[in-house]
Amino acid sequence: PPLRPNDCWHPTRDTMTKRLKTTNEVSSLLKLPEELLLKCLEPLDMRGLLCVSLSCRHLRAHAMRRVLPLRVMTWNIRFKGGERKLGGWDWEDRLPVLVGVVERENPDILLLQEDTAELVAELRSLQKYHSFPRGTNEMKTEIIGETMFFHHRVNHELCGILWRKNLFEYLDGGQFEWKGSRNEWVNVFTWVLLKGNTQLLVFNTHLESGLGQLEKQQNSKMLRHAIGKILKHFEGVPFILGGDFNTDKSGFDYKILTGRELHTFRLGGDKESDLVDVFTALDEDRPDKRFEPVFNNVRTGGHNGTTYNSWREPEQAIVVSNHKNSKAEGHERHIDHIYIGHACRDIIRAVDAKVVINSSSEDIRKQGSSPCFCGALKKCKRAWSAKAKEL
Repeated sequence: PPLRPNDCWHPTRDTMTKRLKTTNEVSSLLKLPEELLLKCLEPLDMRGLLCVSLSCRHLRAHAMRRVLPLRVMTWNIRFKGGERKLGGWDWEDRLPVLVGVVERENPDILLLQEDTAELVAELRSLQKYHSFPRGTNEMKTEIIGETMFFHHRVNHELCGILWRKNLFEYLDGGQFEWKGSRNEWVNVFTWVLLKGNTQLLVFNTHLESGLGQLEKQQNSKMLRHAIGKILKHFEGVPFILGGDFNTDKSGFDYKILTGRELHTFRLGGDKESDLVDVFTALDEDRPDKRFEPVFNNVRTGGHNGTTYNSWREPEQAIVVSNHKNSKAEGHERHIDHIYIGHACRDIIRAVDAKVVINSSSEDIRKQGSSPCFCGALKKCKRAWSAKAKEL
């Protein structure tokens, strides 16, 4: 039979009906006692909680009570000594800037590389953090790979992990080392087990630079081996990995590290040790790129170049990446990475990722303070005083 006018489908009417139904359901939920409402949210995983918080501002407060925001930062602070030869800043100039940037960014967990015991001792102003290790005597170092050690290592770094005192409690920690392709370099991997609202494993690493693809692949395998050894003791604990990997994300070593190609080509490897790069996680958790800096539709985190710039401006790092024989674009060009354990993606979700490029003394200078607050003025006075004595 012919349709009557009232039988026609009206998209506006249908949308309004759905919206009214949803509003009524939310209103019914909000009428529930708070304890019962929290019980309703308990079965939801992290993605479900984020969806609830985005879909209804009234439920957001309740959903976010079950979400622990976590800010993680990784930074190679560079060894002390010889900086001027490389065109860089002396440690005395870098120290107040480093502290100022950390205080401004306010990470809950901070991963450092090239941090010797001497440098860490001078970071006393970061009083809201505990750290591991504090010195070489505190480390439980295990050598993996070749057992024959070497006596002329150049990197006596701690590869330390810092965490907010008011958020986490230290439970356990240790360190792995393995020989680099050059006898004087040691690859370092530090780990800690922290307890906050839940337990969390945090891994930090610094890998050798200037390697060929085969050596990089070997380092990826050693990292997975170290992660696997720890997960056997702390099964089911969520984990994150960060550090200076000295490699971008365009090579086969990256695919081995994350585990993607290991399983595709049946090369072995435990899936529990698989990793998800934070930018890949961001694409899954927040796919809308309209408000994100991108290059050729690849997220950049605000910086489309390598994260090592030879003490020069960020623009120089982009030039370096442009001249590399690499297909990497956007965040794939970075050599400092943060990863989330693939097995714990239901627990850990990404909401933002960026590269901090405003890290000069002028960027963090407080309004009204001297432009020379970083220590350059003190150095000038010492130099003038020494010159006056000569005269």
